[in-house]
Amino acid sequence: MTGFTHFTLLADGEVFEPNLEFETERGRYIMAMKAWAKDAEEAADMIVEIGQSLGFRPDGELQVFVTSPEEPEEDEPYGYDVQFTSYLEDEEEMDGEDRPKWIH
Repeated sequence: MTGFTHFTLLADGEVFEPNLEFETERGRYIMAMKAWAKDAEEAADMIVEIGQSLGFRPDGELQVFVTSPEEPEEDEPYGYDVQFTSYLEDEEEMDGEDRPKWIH
């Protein structure tokens, strides 16, 4: 064992270069990633670096959570299970049919 901790990270940002592998287009996204790292700071650096290599620029909130792993620890830090979820930055950009239905 190397003494790494397992993290799940969520980063708010913008795809500046579409990526066919992850089916992203230019626009706002939340990037999610799981990682084995020595600490939360290293995990945060990893999501920034990996995101930029995939055409994503984190520019908003970054959340880091200690979580249970789905992949085993290795000899070096690594990230896996990268996912992108798009969203509209301004609710005004949504058409009426796609607006959430609020329950009171």
